[in-house]
Amino acid sequence: MPENQDNQRRSLPPLMVAAWESAISEPDPLTALGSTRALIGLLSTWEAKLAVEAVASGATWETIGGSLGVSRQAAWEHFHDHVDEFKRQVKLEAHAIRDRHKQELHQFRSEVIRRANEFRRP
Repeated sequence: MPENQDNQRRSLPPLMVAAWESAISEPDPLTALGSTRALIGLLSTWEAKLAVEAVASGATWETIGGSLGVSRQAAWEHFHDHVDEFKRQVKLEAHAIRDRHKQELHQFRSEVIRRANEFRRP
């Protein structure tokens, strides 16, 4: 079973906490109902975040679907765009790191050559 990658407790977004607090403590039922509707939307986003985390830690669509009580196909249809966006972001970050590494290596080599040339001068 995949675990939180850092083995740390997830922190809830403040807006989700506020919606929950309002839904359970607001005396006006219509206001509490509106807060509940907002919470449902926020939970959908939270669910997608967890699906991305699960895929990133090695879960299959079958196990994700099983956790949600749906087929693997239904899980994939619902969350694959979120997972694809996550993968795209990771790829972009990896390319940025690679490019930064290449630039640093080039600068290092240039500095070594410059110092070697200074050392050779009489």
